[in-house]
Amino acid sequence: MSPEELVSFVNTAQRVGTLSTVDHAGHPNSAIVGSAMMPDPQHVNIALANNHSLENLRHNPHAVLSVYEPAPVIFNWQGARLYLTIDSIEETGPFKEAMIQRVEQEAGKMAAQTIHAAVRFSIVKIRPLLDSLR
Repeated sequence: MSPEELVSFVNTAQRVGTLSTVDHAGHPNSAIVGSAMMPDPQHVNIALANNHSLENLRHNPHAVLSVYEPAPVIFNWQGARLYLTIDSIEETGPFKEAMIQRVEQEAGKMAAQTIHAAVRFSIVKIRPLLDSLR
């Protein structure tokens, strides 16, 4: 998938992904997210509630976002794994407000009311959804 195709893939309305984080003790957490967007091929923005993912990111700035589109056969699934590092966590301001508006447009007012922070990430590595060590 080219960088431009990946941006389009992630930014598709109602795209669901899985955000994986690790807490301060090394325990993993994986959560479904529907608010991820890529403003460009090097960055991801995600709106988060006050939840385990956000708490984990406060202690460990690294995460993996898996985005995918299922198919009848697993080997035909489309997607990617984006390895991320936090640039900023914003609990107030125009970036957070813009993310809340986007969530409200795509998922409704109830979903938007859960947003506690907008998180900006840099992409440090991109891996295919499915790969193997050869």
